[in-house]
This record gives sequence, C-alpha cells and structure tokens, in this order.
Amino acid sequence: MQLIRNFFFKMKIDIFFTTIILFSIIVDVFTFRQQTAAVKGRLLCGDKPASGVRVKLWDKTKLGSDTQLDSKTTDGMGNFELTGGIGSLLPMNVILKIYHDCDDGKLPCQRKVKLGIPSEYVTRSSVVEKWFDIGTLNLQVIVPDEERSCIN
Repeated sequence: MQLIRNFFFKMKIDIFFTTIILFSIIVDVFTFRQQTAAVKGRLLCGDKPASGVRVKLWDKTKLGSDTQLDSKTTDGMGNFELTGGIGSLLPMNVILKIYHDCDDGKLPCQRKVKLGIPSEYVTRSSVVEKWFDIGTLNLQVIVPDEERSCIN
C-alpha cells in the first residue's frame, strides 16, 4: 500500500513540475514576441531633394533605454526606407528622427525633428506587413518641438 502511495505522490510531483515548465514556455513565447515597423518617405529642402540626410528609427521605451532600430541617409532624390524590430513584452513606441541642415544658416549642429509613427504600423511578427509612408516632407517646416543635435 505504501508503495502505491509513493508512486502516486511521485506522479503528482512530476505532473506539477511538467505543468510549471510548459506554462513558463508558453509565457516566454507570448510575452517576448517579435515586433517590426517600417517607414518610408521623401525629404525636400525647398524645391530640391534633401540628399544625405540622416534618418533613424527608434523604439522609445517607458522603461529602460531607447533602442535604435535602423539608421540610414537619404538617397540622391531624398528618398529613404527604414525597417527594424525587437522582441519585447511591451508594445513598441516607434519614433522617426530626422537630422538636417535645411534653412539652418551657419548655426552649429543640426536640426532634429521627431515624428511619432502610429501604432497600427507596428506588426507583431518578424516580417513587415504594413509600411508607414510619410509622403513628401519639406524640411523647411519648423516643427514646434524641434531640437538641435551635435551627435547623431
């Protein structure tokens, strides 16, 4: 009789630990899912293409440090495409940062413009499913929260 009790007790312990392990795996899979975002557009300075302008895609987090997802310069026509992703528990808060000297005169450093990307353009997979197209943006515009940056 004691042998049967020991057998069932051991079986209960095994089932308990197996359940905990399976639950941990499921939590890991669903909490740190890959997320991606993609942005494209064209930049002008007045009526000319803004070529060689540094553009960066960032995930701005509420906890911890921000993560740079991609960084490129615009081509000869002012066009750019940025994509990037992370595995994260929290939803991404994607920001496009543009560093430029359009209508800047002789001021030091560069103008820095930050544009938020709508959350519906963040995909819960490792493949980009939806591009956010900012269209054509003339960098002569003065954005209310514009900053200056010497390091970019």
